[in-house]
Amino acid sequence: MARRKVKIIVGVVAVLVAVLAVLAYQFMPPPPEPTVTLGGKSYSVAESTLGELLDYDEAAAVLDKHFPGLADIRQLNVARPLTLEDIQPYYPELITDDKLAAADAELQELEGSSVVVYTTGSTLVGVILDDPEARAIVDKHLPGFSTEPRIDQGRGFTLNFMQKFDPDTITDEVLANINADFKELAESRAGAQ
Repeated sequence: MARRKVKIIVGVVAVLVAVLAVLAYQFMPPPPEPTVTLGGKSYSVAESTLGELLDYDEAAAVLDKHFPGLADIRQLNVARPLTLEDIQPYYPELITDDKLAAADAELQELEGSSVVVYTTGSTLVGVILDDPEARAIVDKHLPGFSTEPRIDQGRGFTLNFMQKFDPDTITDEVLANINADFKELAESRAGAQ
């Protein structure tokens, strides 16, 4: 009789485990798709703006090496849309032709910063909410998404997974439009636009 009770308990436990596995498969999000990255842009003294160079740490280090004190100049923020060649006439002792050539050689060796391309199938909602530009894209296509009171509960899911719960709002077309805007954002960040 004791053996029969043990067999019944083991059988019930096995059935419960199987039911839980099926439920977990149905309601747990799939693993995110692999992320895609865009290669970074190349840099030069003739084509890269001062802002681009200062915003990329490795390029800023090259500037600091060849043009010490340049980053400390107060008027530099006004010059951010200009190239080093553009501002050379204003700082002829600091930005000489020799220093420009040496800096250009080093800048062209930099690979640039690579940029992750967000997608509705691979990027978690939490990552999107933490990036103001990505959050704005989603809010553009799904108004009020980021301000939904329960949105924090969805931080660990992808938008593709959330579509299961609201397919009338999160349509395939909306997801495709979000993906297209995410791609544009990444290209812009990588300097490809």
